[in-house]
Amino acid sequence: MRRFEVYGWTDCGKVRAANEDHILVDRSIANSGGLAFEFADDDRLYAPLLFAVADGIGGAAAGAVASRLCLSTFDAQYHGAGGTDMPIEEALQEAGAHANRALLDASSQHPEWRGMGCTLAGVCLAGNGYSVFHAGDSRVYRIRNGFAKQLTVDDTVTQRAVEAGLLDVEEAEHADVRHTITNSVGSPSFSLHVTPGPEWRDGDALLICSDGLHDLIDADTLEKAATEGTAETRARRLVDAALQAGGHDNVSVIMVAQILSSANSLNMRERNSL
Repeated sequence: MRRFEVYGWTDCGKVRAANEDHILVDRSIANSGGLAFEFADDDRLYAPLLFAVADGIGGAAAGAVASRLCLSTFDAQYHGAGGTDMPIEEALQEAGAHANRALLDASSQHPEWRGMGCTLAGVCLAGNGYSVFHAGDSRVYRIRNGFAKQLTVDDTVTQRAVEAGLLDVEEAEHADVRHTITNSVGSPSFSLHVTPGPEWRDGDALLICSDGLHDLIDADTLEKAATEGTAETRARRLVDAALQAGGHDNVSVIMVAQILSSANSLNMRERNSL
């Protein structure tokens, strides 16, 4: 039996007038929220849980609409049309395709939203493992023994340049085009990357975040903030670190953490108001 707690938080930051990010914690889209639950290793009684971050593109109003519409459509499609009837990876692809179509349709029907879109990153967690999905430069990390491993590869111009040998990683981090993404929800060329997560080990945690976090803090800061404490404590430390580093963008995080202490007994899939 594995026990988990999850906490998500999205903050406007110190510069932007509006928050274009949204987070999905299980079936809830909100600015912050938590969830506690437990899984048996062979648990097949419940559909896997979705946790995701969407970072809006297209200006304050359109970006916020895009990120919310993406997550609501993605969640509804996954749970309503196949989350338990087809392989997880296939169901996630179907959900991504529906979210993309919803944004394209909304953009065509509302001229003021033309060009809107969003990045998307998240995990689908089941009792026997998890899958990682993303499009754009929002990321998923695994936290293990104090070290963070990035599980997603950014869809950006600079990442392509690194892969082609035109830039090294340090140069890419300071390039003027580092925020130019090559793949997003709401694009005719949209593609959702879906991969099985690495084997889960006791004590592991997952971090899902927008570029408002990883663009502002270095790896050491991220690892220190994400390693110890409750899911809420870790999430708040991460957001605070981004704000202290300038907070020039909206910042969103979701921490998925395993609870190892038997003293922290939790009822199956109990919702908390963390």
